[in-house]
Amino acid sequence: MPYTPSVSNNGYEPERRLEPDDPAYAGQAAYTPFFLKYVYDPLVVRFQNRFTWRCPSKALLALYRANVSSDHLDVGPGTGWYLNRCRFPTAEPRIALMDVNPDVLRRAAERIARHRPQCIRADLLKPVLLRKGQFDSVALVHVLHCLPGNIQDKAQVFDQLAPLLRPGGRLFGSTILSLGVPQTRLSRSQLGYMNKMGVFANEQDSLEDLENVLAKRFTNVTLHTRGSVALFSVTV
Repeated sequence: MPYTPSVSNNGYEPERRLEPDDPAYAGQAAYTPFFLKYVYDPLVVRFQNRFTWRCPSKALLALYRANVSSDHLDVGPGTGWYLNRCRFPTAEPRIALMDVNPDVLRRAAERIARHRPQCIRADLLKPVLLRKGQFDSVALVHVLHCLPGNIQDKAQVFDQLAPLLRPGGRLFGSTILSLGVPQTRLSRSQLGYMNKMGVFANEQDSLEDLENVLAKRFTNVTLHTRGSVALFSVTV
């Protein structure tokens, strides 16, 4: 039987979109069905990751392969590019996708339909209504720089996601930083443009602040940078 992704709305009215005055609106508004199907992979995955931020997608895929489990939650899955290429520990992993944008959920779910993922619509800036301790890995790849506020504000997402992991589970991810990492003329230009458009909200995001919020919450932290990107993993 063909797989048709269904979306658990986590308290949202079905298909109701975020309003422009919602704090989470700008960071997800650009991810339309057309953009996700025709633009995201060539622009973001193939070009920007490699040439603008100087952290090629293969480095992010390696982060997945080093940390992903057979019981996995992917937050902000984009088009599912990484999940589609990731090697899971088992042939039939349990995968859940989480995003506030239902178009993102559908696109990623269709990409990995062979795994029949569960789709969960949720805003990380609001309470996430999920049972605690049900995953062994959670990915948060290229999400933080889209959330409003400073790093200390954004750190609430770690407080929301960490309890969803079983003891010994891994929370891993990446974010594009503005401060404390090397920039080029191209990356500075794109940071300015993306922040002006509201797609990013990371003008004050620094490596030092990211280190501090992770160290405050977790004892087993791995953090390194590549280009303008910080890649991290923690064990709970």
